Amino acid sequence: MRRAVITGLGIVSSIGINQEQVTASLKAGKSGITFSEEFAEMGMRSQVWGNVDIDFSEHIDRKVMRFMGDAAAYAYVAMKQAIEDSGLSEEQVSNIRTGIVAGSGGGSSKNQVGSADVIREKGVKRVGPYMVPRCMGSTVSACLATPFKILGVNYSISSACATSAHCIG
Repeated sequence: MRRAVITGLGIVSSIGINQEQVTASLKAGKSGITFSEEFAEMGMRSQVWGNVDIDFSEHIDRKVMRFMGDAAAYAYVAMKQAIEDSGLSEEQVSNIRTGIVAGSGGGSSKNQVGSADVIREKGVKRVGPYMVPRCMGSTVSACLATPFKILGVNYSISSACATSAHCIG
């Protein structure tokens, strides 16, 4: 088995969007689970969520963001932090020996539903071309490889609760 090396850490979560915030929240015993007015309005039985308080426009260039659903955007911010934390140079990141194996539950459900609504109301020709990368199952690895210039292996794994274990190997 070949070795994988973890060189940096990036975190985007409901208790913070970087190492410092998450560490402070953990030390303070802060929960990221809160009441969701949106869930209550929809009449959902469970009305709590672990909402992530982040403005992607502060972290991701709009030209890069146009290809991303939420999962890819969260992963982008975390990957950017991890690369900065690692101290690796661009040459070390952008080479044939560096790859991405991303675990994901799939593309953006919000964009999938939005695309279906547009098709139903206006026809298939009205769905924009950027919806494809936002909705495809491999959106996370695909949307990270280009801006970070990853040249090695690139694929996404989706295997329910075992996804993270499969990604590690």
